[in-house]
Amino acid sequence: MELRDRILDAAEQVIRTQGLSKSTTKEIARMAGCSEGSLYNHFQSKEDLFIRVMKRQLKDFLSVLVKLPERKGTRTVEENLEEVTLAALDYFYLSIAMTASMFTEPVFLERHREGFQQRNEGPHRANEVVGAYLAGEQKLGRVSDAIAPKSAADLLLGACFQHAFHLQFLGHDESPEARRQFAMDILQTLMQGLLV
Repeated sequence: MELRDRILDAAEQVIRTQGLSKSTTKEIARMAGCSEGSLYNHFQSKEDLFIRVMKRQLKDFLSVLVKLPERKGTRTVEENLEEVTLAALDYFYLSIAMTASMFTEPVFLERHREGFQQRNEGPHRANEVVGAYLAGEQKLGRVSDAIAPKSAADLLLGACFQHAFHLQFLGHDESPEARRQFAMDILQTLMQGLLV
């Protein structure tokens, strides 16, 4: 495993167990089996390292979201949303503890918000992508005109986030089968209102 990946793995573990505010580059370097100087050869700061860990966790969810606009009119709406739901559940489960730790560092959180605004990024963008997809399916007549696409996206992704929060808060793991069943149950309920 490359040193950069070892550092990212170590940073994720240290931040998860100690929180962002109590994590140090010294402890991250120790856990990665390198010097603190080596850490700085790959990352500018603890904040940079944190952002890289978050982006690495986001990668799979983002790849599903990027493909979603071209999925309009293909497969079934439920199949397309199932892919989004499973990726969202995985991402939220991995990232919720990391994301929560940002709120312990108000100055960092504010810089992070500013960076999001400059890059036109942020957690709200996932909801926008899913809402736009549903609006596109509405235009094709595959989704009911009676629904508000953005609200449906908020309901779907909000349910995924809350489920991940409950699992992390209670300290429970979830089998892939249980995660898929949760996704199916949410989608079955949501599809009742979405389909024409």
